[in-house]
Amino acid sequence: MPTTTATTLLTAATHGSGLTATVHTLAQAATVALIVTVSIAFYLLTCLVWPFGKCRRCKGAGKFKSPLGNAYRHCGKCDGSGLRVRIGRHVINHIRATRGAGTNTTSKSSK
Repeated sequence: MPTTTATTLLTAATHGSGLTATVHTLAQAATVALIVTVSIAFYLLTCLVWPFGKCRRCKGAGKFKSPLGNAYRHCGKCDGSGLRVRIGRHVINHIRATRGAGTNTTSKSSK
């Protein structure tokens, strides 16, 4: 019968017996926040270097083949370029536009 006791304890330890609660420390929360921040920064950096991705509708081809023949037509979503602006690049463009709108270079300082 020792195997039954060991199995019961192992099941309670791995599946939770309802008596213990998971406690997240401040260090764990800081680690998760750091990982998320670094991931977002890395994604935005890649959007600076590579601002375009493949068009999702035509998969980067820029055209569609006719189902009945050999004719092609341009993709209406990307206008035949096969490219789209990535979401991170939209965010970067918005930040640049907002920051640029806040500065006023035509105002004269009163001395």
